[in-house]
Amino acid sequence: MQKFAETVYDESSAGVVGRFLQAINDGDALAFWRLLDRQGKGYFMGMWFYALGSMDLGTVALLAEDENFLKDALAQIVGDLKTSLGPLLKNPAVGVVRYTDSQHAVVQVTAGGTGEQPHRDYIPLVLELASPGEQHGEGRSFDVNVGMTCWKVDTLKCFSFRKHETAQ
Repeated sequence: MQKFAETVYDESSAGVVGRFLQAINDGDALAFWRLLDRQGKGYFMGMWFYALGSMDLGTVALLAEDENFLKDALAQIVGDLKTSLGPLLKNPAVGVVRYTDSQHAVVQVTAGGTGEQPHRDYIPLVLELASPGEQHGEGRSFDVNVGMTCWKVDTLKCFSFRKHETAQ
């Protein structure tokens, strides 16, 4: 078994972006969910709370960790992302992190063979503090130091992030 710090909190920005793209390509709603930042998760949970009407927030929070619920609730979003990012999901080259400020960054993803115009996009990331008892990989739960940071996909920026046709 790998050490927890080596697999989650020391993971590079490129590793997070690679796992994000892989989750989209595989249609893995649970992995996709776990890579989203807290603000994005809060957005979805608020929508579910409103849509489900009679449920309390505690129940919605429990549903947000249920793999079957996430498959149903996020299938359309993950599917739409797979369609829109299609060319980038085939052998993506994940670039280096480019900080926009002390907590935010973007990582360029490029795909395309020789002789054709490469496809490019940028995945926005945010550094977040870890929560104690977060679950990662194979449903394992770990007690962590809440002062540790980890990269997460900046969900709201990702879904509204403007596509870049040329390298900056």
